[in-house]
Amino acid sequence: MAATQDGAYLAHLSDTVTAIAEQLGEQREVQQNMLTVLNDLLEANLAQSEMLADILAAATQDTGPSPVAEALQALAAQVQQMDETQTSLIGRVAELPAAIGSQFEISLKQRSAASGAKP
Repeated sequence: MAATQDGAYLAHLSDTVTAIAEQLGEQREVQQNMLTVLNDLLEANLAQSEMLADILAAATQDTGPSPVAEALQALAAQVQQMDETQTSLIGRVAELPAAIGSQFEISLKQRSAASGAKP
């Protein structure tokens, strides 16, 4: 009878681990999609930054001060800050799958230890 209970418990544990693994796979796919979109946004912002730099270079060639050049400099600085923020965000999103996997392993070990301690 103990073998039947152990077998049922192991089957339940196996089903639980399989379900969690499937959920992790789905989460990984979602995160990969997010990472792809963020990379696309970053590439678009980099292209815009280059265009703004070209416009700024052309606008600053006048001898007198230009409100347009000042506005473009401020805009270019903001776009650069957005680029840096998105780059940082992409780095964090890229770290998520490893962090989730590590937490999953810790949780699984804790559950295994807890179930081994039961009478």
